[in-house]
Amino acid sequence: MKTRTTLLTLLLNGLSLGLFAQIPLVYSAENTGANCAAPPLPAFGQLPVVEPLTDPFMWSDGRGRSTSFSDWECRRNEIKAEVERYEIGTKPAQPQNITASYAAGTLTVNVTVNGQTLTLTAAVALPTTGTGPFPAIIGMNSATGSLPADVFTSRNVARITYSHNQVTTYGNPQLTDPYYRLYPDQNLDNAGQYSAWAWGVSRLIDGLALVQASLPIDMSHIGVTGCSYAGKMALFSGAFDERIALTIAQESGGGGAPAWRVSETLGAVEKLDATDYKWFREDMRQFNGANVAKLPHDHHELMAMIAPRALLVTANTDFEWLANPSAYVSARAAHEVWKAFGIADRFGFYIDGSHGHCAIPTTQRPAIEAFVDKFLLGNTSVSTNITTHPYPALDYQRWYRWWGTNNPVLPAEPLGKRIWAEAECATVGANWEVVNDAEAANGKYVRVKSGFSSPTTPPAGATAALTLPFTIDSAATYNIVARQSVPTGEEYGYWLKIDEGPFQAVSSQLIGNTGFETGLTGWTTLNTTGATITANTVAAEAHTGTGSMKVVNPTAQPGNQWRVQVTSAAFSTTVGKQYVISYWVRAASAGGSIRLSTGPSGAQYQADQTIGTAWQQVSWTITASLASTTFLFDMGQVANTYYIDDASVKEVNTGSGWNWTKLRDAVLPIGPHTLTIAYNAGGGTKLDKVVLATSMASISGLGAAGTNCTVTANATSAADKGIDVYPNPAHGAINIQLGTNQLRVKSIDVVDVTGRVLMRAAVGKQATLSIPSGKLLPGVYILRFHGDETRAQRVVVQ
Repeated sequence: MKTRTTLLTLLLNGLSLGLFAQIPLVYSAENTGANCAAPPLPAFGQLPVVEPLTDPFMWSDGRGRSTSFSDWECRRNEIKAEVERYEIGTKPAQPQNITASYAAGTLTVNVTVNGQTLTLTAAVALPTTGTGPFPAIIGMNSATGSLPADVFTSRNVARITYSHNQVTTYGNPQLTDPYYRLYPDQNLDNAGQYSAWAWGVSRLIDGLALVQASLPIDMSHIGVTGCSYAGKMALFSGAFDERIALTIAQESGGGGAPAWRVSETLGAVEKLDATDYKWFREDMRQFNGANVAKLPHDHHELMAMIAPRALLVTANTDFEWLANPSAYVSARAAHEVWKAFGIADRFGFYIDGSHGHCAIPTTQRPAIEAFVDKFLLGNTSVSTNITTHPYPALDYQRWYRWWGTNNPVLPAEPLGKRIWAEAECATVGANWEVVNDAEAANGKYVRVKSGFSSPTTPPAGATAALTLPFTIDSAATYNIVARQSVPTGEEYGYWLKIDEGPFQAVSSQLIGNTGFETGLTGWTTLNTTGATITANTVAAEAHTGTGSMKVVNPTAQPGNQWRVQVTSAAFSTTVGKQYVISYWVRAASAGGSIRLSTGPSGAQYQADQTIGTAWQQVSWTITASLASTTFLFDMGQVANTYYIDDASVKEVNTGSGWNWTKLRDAVLPIGPHTLTIAYNAGGGTKLDKVVLATSMASISGLGAAGTNCTVTANATSAADKGIDVYPNPAHGAINIQLGTNQLRVKSIDVVDVTGRVLMRAAVGKQATLSIPSGKLLPGVYILRFHGDETRAQRVVVQ
C-alpha cells in the first residue's frame, strides 16, 4: 500500500507540474485581457473601507473570488483598470501608426497620434559575439538602470536605454511635452507620468518588433530595470506590458513595491500624501491618511499584475524613506499570487542595507544574476527562491490573513519588541548631569555639562558616555529612538555604538561648513553633462580657506542647463525632518544662474538664483523631508565657470518641546548588548529616555516605564492625592474620582505595559467619570492623566 501511495503521489505531482509548466513565462501581446469586461469603478464616496490589504483574487464587483489561473487574465485586467482610475491615469492602447528604424546603434521609433508625432531614440549596445537574436534589458534612463553592466555584458544580453524625457520631462512635466501633445485628453491632473512613461516603454518594444531584420532582439526575453523613481517606472512598465519577461525594480520606495496601506502605519516614509504628484493623478490625494483604506487595490496587486511573469524587487534598510517594512509586507502578500499558481520561483525579494541608494553590494549580485540567468537566458537549473529580509519578528500575515473569509478586518497591530530605558538610570559619565524635571519620564533627564563637546571624533573614556545594558530575546531590526527636548536655535549631537562596534554620529548638524580645502574627500562627484569638476586650492577662488569646488563647462548644453551631482558619503539624513541647505557660490562671468535639487529620487527644486562674480550665500529650507545627501547643482549656461564653497546642511529645530527622534537602527542578534551614547555637540539638549523598538507605531507621550530602573507608577504629589481610582481590581468599568481637579486634567489614557494607548477619555467639567473596561484582557494597566500641569498616573488591575 505504501508503494502504491507513493507512486500515486508521484503521478499527481507530475500531472501538477505539467499543468504549471503550461503557464506562460511571457506573452506576445501587450495586454492579453484587453477584451475582458471592465470592472465597476465607483466614485470615492461609494468605495468601501478595507483596512487590510485587498484580496487580489476577489472580483471587483464582489461576486466572489477565484484562484484559478484561467481567471487571472481578466482579474489582472480589473486591477489594471483600478490602478489607472485611482492612481496613474489611463495608459493609452497601442497606436496604429508606428514606424521604426535601426542604424549605427540607435533605435528610432516614431509614433503618430492625432496628427502629432513623438520620436523615441534609444541607444542599443549589442553583444560583441554571436549573431542573435539576443535577450535584452531595457534600462530606465541608462543602459542597465542602476545594475552593474557586466551582469549583462558577460551574458551576451543586449542593453537598451529608455530616455523617458522624450515622453514627458522628469521633474518638470509640461503640456507641451510630446506625450501630452499626442493625447490632449491627458493632462497634468488626470494623468500621472508613470502612465506616460510606461506607455513609452511599450512603444519602444513595438519598435523592437518592427526592426527584427536589422536588430536581432529575442522578443520573448526582454527585461526592464530601474532604481528609485526609475524603479517605480520599471515596475509600472512590467505590470502594464505582458511582453516583458523579467522586471527588476530596485529600491522603488512609496508608489512602487511598498503598499500604501502599510506605509501609512510607519514613520517618516514616502506615504501616499508625501509622494511626487507629478507622477500620479492629482485626485489620488483623496486617499490620504485614513482614507487609504478606501483604495480598492494596493501595490501588492500592482506587483501581482506581473504574474505569471518574473519579478525581483529590492529594498535598502539604510533609507527609511523607502518604506522597507512596507515593501516586505507587500512582497509577502504579492508572493501569494505566484504561489497560488505553483510558480513561486518567479517572484523574489531582497531587502538589506549597508550600501548606498541604488548601489549593488556583492551580497545582492547572486540573486540578480539568478533571475537574469533563468528568465532572460532560460537557464532553469538556477534557484530563484529568494526571500531575503531583516524582519523575522514582523507579522506580515496580519495584513492578508482575511483573504477568502469575506471579512476584511485588520487585527490590532502588534507593537513588537520594545525595550524602554531611562537615561538617568544608565551609567552616567561625569561629564553629564542629571536634572529633575516634572515633564520628563520618571521626573528626570540628562544633558551634557557646559563646555563639553566632541563634534569630529568620539570622546574617549567613561566620563563622556551613558552606558545602557540590555538583552534581546528576538533577533530583528531595532529602531533606537530618543525622547528629547532641543532648545530653539541649538543643535543636538551624539555618538552611538552597539557593543564594541564603531561609533556613529547622529546630529541635527548634518554637514557643517565643508570648505573643500582638502579636495573632494568624503564627497562623490558625478557630472552628467560633461563639465570638469575639480577642487582647486587657490585661496583667491575660495570663499573661506584655501579651496573650493570648481566647475567648468566649455560647451553649451541642451536646455541651457548643465548639472553636477555631489553626494556626501560621510553623512546621512534622518528622513522626516526638515533641513536648511546653505552654500556659497560665484561665477567667473555675470549673468548665470544656479539652482539646487535634492535628487535623484523624489527631487525637490530650489528656485533659480541669479549669480554674479562676487561670492554670495544661497540658503534653502526644505519643507519636506530629505531622502539622501545627494545634491544636484543645475547651472545656467551664461557663465561657464562656477566656484562653490562652504556647503552646510542643518536640521531645522522647530521648538523646545519634547519629541521622539529616531537616532539610528541596528540589526541585533539574541543576547546581551550594550548601548553607549557619547556626546557630540554640547548645548542644552535634554535626553529623557531611549526605546529600542521593532515598530515605530504609537511611540508618543512619555512612553512606557523604563526597564532599567524602578519607576513607582502610583507616586503622587500633594496636588494629585485627590485622584481616586476604584474598584481596583476593576470589574467591567474603571471609576475615577478627580475631586477638585487641582491638576486640571483634560484627558485620561488607558495604557498597557508596552506603552500602547488602548483607550482615551476626555474630561470635561465632571469630577467623576467611568471608563468601560470589559473589553480589556486580564492584566495590569496604567492610567495616565494629562493636563496643563500634570503627568500623573495610576496602576489598575483588570
